[in-house]
Amino acid sequence: MELTITKTKAHEAPILLKIQQQAFAEDLKKYQDHETNPANESIERLASKIELFLHYTIWYRHEIIGGIDVRDLKQNRYRLNRIFLANDYQNKGLGSRIMQLIENEFPSAIEWHLDTPHLNTRNHYFYEKLGYKKLGEHQVSEKLILFDYVKKMND
Repeated sequence: MELTITKTKAHEAPILLKIQQQAFAEDLKKYQDHETNPANESIERLASKIELFLHYTIWYRHEIIGGIDVRDLKQNRYRLNRIFLANDYQNKGLGSRIMQLIENEFPSAIEWHLDTPHLNTRNHYFYEKLGYKKLGEHQVSEKLILFDYVKKMND
């Protein structure tokens, strides 16, 4: 298959950071959440996340096009902490396939959690189409509210 995910290797961090900065630049401008926005993350912090957490690299035709940061919430519950794609690969129909690949990595998962910005209606539609239900929301900064979603795998 042309689209795959693999556990991220340390040497992939600089490529992933560049893609992450590009993917989140528009949100940074919109919400001005300088402390929390992934576009401002340092290479050291990303390298630490790759080492400490479940981090995956998204490959398309042997090229790195994005990354996925998953957190183990225990008891077969997981949090999709972050997913990002290079701008050239967004809106090409890859998202659903990528979500299926990451869910397949955790066949014993009973729940998936994630959050997404309140103004990003495309994301809301996308996650709801995949079976995620909005649980609530939380304020991150004056301009940024995140909508909290959950997907129960038995539903």
